[in-house]
Amino acid sequence: MFFGAFTHTIDAKGRTALPAKLREALAADGEPRLTLVRNQNSRSILCLPPALWARVLAKVSSVSPFDGAANRNVLKLAATAHAVEFDGSGRVLVPPDLRTYAGLVKDVVWAGMGSHLLLFDKATFEAEVEQEIPAEQRWDPLAEPG
Repeated sequence: MFFGAFTHTIDAKGRTALPAKLREALAADGEPRLTLVRNQNSRSILCLPPALWARVLAKVSSVSPFDGAANRNVLKLAATAHAVEFDGSGRVLVPPDLRTYAGLVKDVVWAGMGSHLLLFDKATFEAEVEQEIPAEQRWDPLAEPG
């Protein structure tokens, strides 16, 4: 599980270090890599561990090639996916298309989201965190479903 927000830098080649605490969480699950994709909900990058990406792929593979709406979603997801591994310094190389999409230039934030991570430009992250959630969209994580 991934929790916390960690500010790092990204260099001109697109390399940024995954914080040690988050690397340790991946290693504990035996998952030493991530799949990076465009986040459809914000100007950030979804960073999915292999087990979660496998679930996404299973869903994607079940989509009919004749389902236009589903295929538009698959296109935005699968066409932007990049599997990345860590170098000896614990860095990942964020591909140029994803850096451009998320506006990653210098300061970035890795945000733990429980099952996955998000990678933000620092200013975008701060704006997202400060944005008020409308009352009807707030949820109680301890409420019983129903």
